[in-house]
Amino acid sequence: MVDRGETGLWRYKRLIPSSEEHITLGEGCTPLVEIKDEGIILKLEYFSPTGSFKDRGAAVSVNRARRIGVKSIVEDSSGNAGIAAAAYAARAGIRARIYVPKDAPVAKRVLIRACGADVVECTTRKEASMRAVGELTEEDLYIGHTWDAFYIEGMKTVAFELFERDRIPEAVVAPVASGTLFLGLFKGFTELNEMGFIDRIPTFYAVQGEGCAPIYEAIHGAIQGIKRSSLADGLRIEEPPRKDEILNVIRKTHGDALTVNDDEIVEALKQLYKRGVIVEPTSATAYAAFKKLEGLKDVLIPMTGTGIKTIDRISSIFT
Repeated sequence: MVDRGETGLWRYKRLIPSSEEHITLGEGCTPLVEIKDEGIILKLEYFSPTGSFKDRGAAVSVNRARRIGVKSIVEDSSGNAGIAAAAYAARAGIRARIYVPKDAPVAKRVLIRACGADVVECTTRKEASMRAVGELTEEDLYIGHTWDAFYIEGMKTVAFELFERDRIPEAVVAPVASGTLFLGLFKGFTELNEMGFIDRIPTFYAVQGEGCAPIYEAIHGAIQGIKRSSLADGLRIEEPPRKDEILNVIRKTHGDALTVNDDEIVEALKQLYKRGVIVEPTSATAYAAFKKLEGLKDVLIPMTGTGIKTIDRISSIFT
């Protein structure tokens, strides 16, 4: 299962498609921090090269693009996926064009441009997705993380790392927008189970911000008159393309979906920062949701993105 001659997520290249002659920025093998008094395991994905878990998916997707001779990749993103795509395209010597909604954090847009990608600003997240696909040229490959199967292949390596550390959790509580990490974790644990390495798959809990919670509403019904979270900007996808797959994971593992509001996110951020865990608000949603669940122990909570990229948005919380 493990190639000892490789580092990071490429240690599992036998289980990852398009892994031959790969380029890397050192993605994977992020730290684990246990908070024993709460019974949780934090996977610090914000230690990834560009500061988010999206590096895993981008690494595999861009490597595949490079292998098949693509000249230009296209992505649509509110921030982290775009930064990862731009950085890995730069590493691979491939052009990148990223479609970004106008409400994406300024720091994230700056980083995308800094990596050499062309940024196309759009009015909404939906417009960004539609234009990214509609404006493709013959030289382009669309690697949109909401659709790309290779992205999921990168995400599943988180589960493999947990297995190597002998830390398969009882439950997973994770933020869900397009669901790439959620689905990737499930795929990784499922493959480990099918290979006979583990005998159970954790229970999965999806977390979304109030006011834009399609997974929660599919299970619990629509909620009217709820103010949309202004902090969970990374979770604002009104109709995830893989919605049915996400719901299937929840049903199969007897899990659930939860929502959190801005007050709960702020409190979670404060508690995490006091523990030295410097994450963005979207990451804090999962910890906020965990606080609302009773009786759970041995829980994996992925810390998906660094707070440094969103300092302009969260500065008022800490001043």
